Amino acid sequence: MRCAEQALQHAPRDPDALYLAGLAQYRGGDLAAAETRLRQAIQADARTPAFHSALGNVLQDRGALGEAISAYQRAVRLKPDFAEAHNDLGTAYFAQGNAARAIQSYLRAAALRPGHAVAHANLGSAYRKLGLPRDARRAMQRELLLRFKSIFRRTSKGPLGLAREELEQGNSRLAMHLARGALASRPGNRAALEVLALAQEAQGLRDEALATFGRAHALEPSDAGVREEIARLLAQAGRKQEAVGHLEEALRLRPRSWRAMAALTELYLALGDAQRSEQLARRALGLWPRDAALHFRLGEALFRQHRVPEAEHALREAIAFDPRSVPARVRLGDLLRLGGRLEEAEACLKEAAALDDASPAVLFALGMVLKERGHSAAAIRRFEEALRIEPGRAQALQQIGEILRYDNQLEQAERRFREGLQERPDRVALLVDLAMVLGDQMRYAEAFAAIDQALAREPGSALALASRGVMLDVTGSEAEAMRTFREALARAPGDVDIGYNLAICRLRHADFAEGWNGFELRRRKDSFIGKYRSFPFPEWAGEPLAGKTILVYPEQGLGDEIMYGSCIRDLAATAHHVAIECDKKLGAIFTRSFPGCTVSARARTMANDWVRHLDPQPDYQVPIGSLPSRFRNHVQAFPAHAGYLRADAAKVAAWRERLATLGPGLKIGLSWQGGVGHTGRLRRSLTLEQLLPLLRLPGMHFVSLQYTDVAAEIAGLAKRHGIQVHHWPEAIDDYDETAALVCALDQVLTVCTAIVHLTGALGRPATVMVPFGSDWRYGASGARMPWYPSVRLIRQRAIGDWANVLEAVMQRLRQSAVG
Repeated sequence: MRCAEQALQHAPRDPDALYLAGLAQYRGGDLAAAETRLRQAIQADARTPAFHSALGNVLQDRGALGEAISAYQRAVRLKPDFAEAHNDLGTAYFAQGNAARAIQSYLRAAALRPGHAVAHANLGSAYRKLGLPRDARRAMQRELLLRFKSIFRRTSKGPLGLAREELEQGNSRLAMHLARGALASRPGNRAALEVLALAQEAQGLRDEALATFGRAHALEPSDAGVREEIARLLAQAGRKQEAVGHLEEALRLRPRSWRAMAALTELYLALGDAQRSEQLARRALGLWPRDAALHFRLGEALFRQHRVPEAEHALREAIAFDPRSVPARVRLGDLLRLGGRLEEAEACLKEAAALDDASPAVLFALGMVLKERGHSAAAIRRFEEALRIEPGRAQALQQIGEILRYDNQLEQAERRFREGLQERPDRVALLVDLAMVLGDQMRYAEAFAAIDQALAREPGSALALASRGVMLDVTGSEAEAMRTFREALARAPGDVDIGYNLAICRLRHADFAEGWNGFELRRRKDSFIGKYRSFPFPEWAGEPLAGKTILVYPEQGLGDEIMYGSCIRDLAATAHHVAIECDKKLGAIFTRSFPGCTVSARARTMANDWVRHLDPQPDYQVPIGSLPSRFRNHVQAFPAHAGYLRADAAKVAAWRERLATLGPGLKIGLSWQGGVGHTGRLRRSLTLEQLLPLLRLPGMHFVSLQYTDVAAEIAGLAKRHGIQVHHWPEAIDDYDETAALVCALDQVLTVCTAIVHLTGALGRPATVMVPFGSDWRYGASGARMPWYPSVRLIRQRAIGDWANVLEAVMQRLRQSAVG
């Protein structure tokens, strides 16, 4: 105690001195003072497991069992092989009356340190509590045997023994000093070199640790264990191929090495060789068939190969052999989420949270499920909890920013990305996210600057290059964008997102054959709705459809369903029968428009039992977004139709009567807002104030077709300027009514939004105000959309400048009024 206090006088915030002082006070029975010192040590260094474990002991003695359990959990999270902390965690659970959870912790401690007599004694007590006398007796016998053996062991630890003990406790600074003391007296002590290297690694001195292990390896080149340690450090340093070489040699030296096999399975996964990883995992399981960690690694390898049922089985086996395996439950939760089984995923992750409710990985995975279920606020809370525990967790910051971006909260998203960069300034993905949200706000100079920073930090980053390509295309530099996409693909040939973005660029510039070919990459993206849907019939690959039935199912937004729906008549002309699954909003319209087809309007789910009731049963199935690759491979393949969707004639007549009550003049449908933040809402939307010159034109009545809540904006316009934009919610809430209203109107004036597709598919005239760098569906230039002959496009000449557009629209409206 005196030494610790003297050290604190010279360095009041030294974590080791605070820790030692806290231990001395704990042993002296001053629990309050010990708690204060240990909390000060944690405040100075929260990454040392021994500090949290010692605090847990103090809290447990003070009766604060919940806080003690949290402290032990933090210790084992920092050091999963911390046997003493697992044992003490079990003691806290036992004191709470939870003998079952206590047994799991004691078993973990005993597995990590087979000679842990206290863990076996505790196991005996817990088994007795649960009324399991046979198990209790075995545990007590094991304890007695271990204690008997310990009588014959040497009790003098010496500097090296003390160094090992401190390393086991997670106090690597003390371990490092003690190991150096052992080496000072015996420079060639290989065991001391290994302890020193491990302590250096724990202190973040990876290069020094590698050098120290190198010295140990030079003393004994045939030591497989040292090679394994060197490989582990090389892998952490990103030198994966070198690590593989050391591990393969370690396996040659020690063919039954569990560590080498397990590490190689992970390394081959990291290198993208899931098949080799699977082979090694299966080889290891042949030796250790009940090893939960190996089942977990096998599950990961299978999942990477999209062998989902096998992956799920392997992960469930991992959990069966180790019910406390939080990583296996997290990965299974991820698998279930990606498969659309969101309720199962949430239940699985709640079980993981029951095991460790302060695990950032669990909180993050739960946040992802909540995000997928549309519970944005709850998801953000989970991500925030993960960040409180692990402030540098960049993925959580990215997800919060992404949710805010999707919710059109661009300024808040930008702020979170910038906060993330303060924690992780080297994180290229965060810089790219920042660039994209700046682009959403049309702050393109800043966006390009952020991408430049990303490329400066990681030259040749495929992610940064691809994002630059997107930004270049949006700002009008087509040729440079294509070059940049190709460079990005050269850096990451198998990257789905880059290949997909290149395809979008090609489609935007009317290179349809190549564009549709690359567009199929969307099906390998996690966001593709059909990726995890399973139908009991094969996918259509272009086979002749004479005498065959084919199911077409939706995959993207409402506007896309309408746009790709132009291919349904082509498909129906070649097939015996077409069954169509569509959004519930489109059910009446599609049923009326495709009378020879079976239309099933339903909410999207992963359950597909409903297809068994289709008559005739389909022979094939295809996502609707894949139809253009069969029927729209060049401009001439787009038909000059007069509308392929049909509105309800009675409803059209009713809307015409209502419009007539407005008086003489043109009846113009108006939509002035489109998209959300990440789809360019700011770039493609206007306000009613900006449209005032049009709204003041005489002899015209404007009717809102806006699907967002614009009542306040319309009321404000009327109050300030005395201009009325008619808004009838009943026409917006029911899409069949919207279609009828569109057909009753004289024409539609709109920004880029779903109403363009509905109007064009109905064959009604529409004028679209198109921003500079428009979405690919509108092409890069020209006044027409190949999809819809009745639609005319008026494009911005410069980013953010609507002046020429509004002038041209006014001219068209005046001509329409005269005509």
